[in-house]
Amino acid sequence: MMNNPYDFAHGLARSLRESDVFVEMKKLKSEIESNESYKEMLKGYHQLHIEMQTVRMQGIEPTDEFKERAEKTTLAIQGIPVIMQYLQAEERLSILLNDIQKIMLEPVQEIMDFS
Repeated sequence: MMNNPYDFAHGLARSLRESDVFVEMKKLKSEIESNESYKEMLKGYHQLHIEMQTVRMQGIEPTDEFKERAEKTTLAIQGIPVIMQYLQAEERLSILLNDIQKIMLEPVQEIMDFS
């Protein structure tokens, strides 16, 4: 019997949607989206995070102004439990996805490793 990887991928997607971390993030996202200022703060935090990664990947030291802006943004969101819970859930989801990716790439590495 042949296994269809696409069927397994769709099953994995369904499983992810039903996972505790996904369900929690969905609930927290809806809570955040119902509050315009929380939504803007989270959006700003994510944009800042992307900017920081971009700057670091270019090997550039962030400016003091940028560091100060990042610190103020971080301090502001730390006082909002729903945003902190969302970011923690986001981190758990990221770990889960990285683990799944490693597992899925194992057979590919077996056939591509010529050492």
